[in-house]
Amino acid sequence: MTSPYRTIMLIDDDLINNLLNRQFLTFSIPKATITAFQNAAVVIDYFKKGKIEQPDLILLDINMPEMDGWEFVRQLEAHGRTSDIIILSSSIHADDIQIAQTKDSIKGYIHKPLTEEKIEQNIILQQFSLLGMD
Repeated sequence: MTSPYRTIMLIDDDLINNLLNRQFLTFSIPKATITAFQNAAVVIDYFKKGKIEQPDLILLDINMPEMDGWEFVRQLEAHGRTSDIIILSSSIHADDIQIAQTKDSIKGYIHKPLTEEKIEQNIILQQFSLLGMD
């Protein structure tokens, strides 16, 4: 199966998570170009300055220093960016899931860790879930 996403960006402050998730994605979606960043504020700055292209999909952690995932989504929307976003978080708080449900750009919510099954269901097959049951 092939993914509808050709460019995927990981944003997570944990370097090890980014490395592992990049490997999983590369194995599962070999034709996709995958980039990873540890700082959401840097990504926003790069978008503003035109240093990076908008990806088709962003896998976004919520709990990060300097700029959390929610602030990243607000800034992305304020600048007219239209990438699909899937929250990739260890948070199981109902409030986080509710916030995700209110944002049109957020297409899903995956609980860490990312697995081949979660990639297939949520990214390749696009069976998005905002119920927090992943």
